Amino acid sequence: MDYIGISGLVISVAGFAVAIWQLKKTQAAAEAARDASRDAVNAIRHIEAVADIQAVCGRSRDLLHLTRARNLASAANAAFELRDAVSRYRYDLPAPALIPDDQWNRVLADVGTVHERLESASITNRLGADERERLIHEIARLHSQFSSLAAKAAKVGANNANP
Repeated sequence: MDYIGISGLVISVAGFAVAIWQLKKTQAAAEAARDASRDAVNAIRHIEAVADIQAVCGRSRDLLHLTRARNLASAANAAFELRDAVSRYRYDLPAPALIPDDQWNRVLADVGTVHERLESASITNRLGADERERLIHEIARLHSQFSSLAAKAAKVGANNANP
């Protein structure tokens, strides 16, 4: 019997087994890296969602101050900026969602209405006391909703970042 041939066969089989074992370890490491990458992307999305809703809150606060100050042209511009920020806001936080889609669409419509009313007032450079009061209350209500969403987004984001 050829001992060198047999020992070569044994070493080949052992080497093949080690190679298969290493491939499985490599696959597990690749899957772990993919999962870690997915977690990092989700964490970044949470941070962006929180930052974006905080920006919306800031814009609604600015709009409220400008409307109170009776600066119609600046208030109309701020309302446009708020409308734009709200329409671009994408919340990708997992369930439970921050706000149902139909409610978010109502908020967007309410912001649009405020913007249109302020644009009309800016064009005519007139805003009656009653209309100004209604607008201030509507803007304050919207700001409260945005603040509530910001707090909820921060809490959801913090909980997902620290399981």
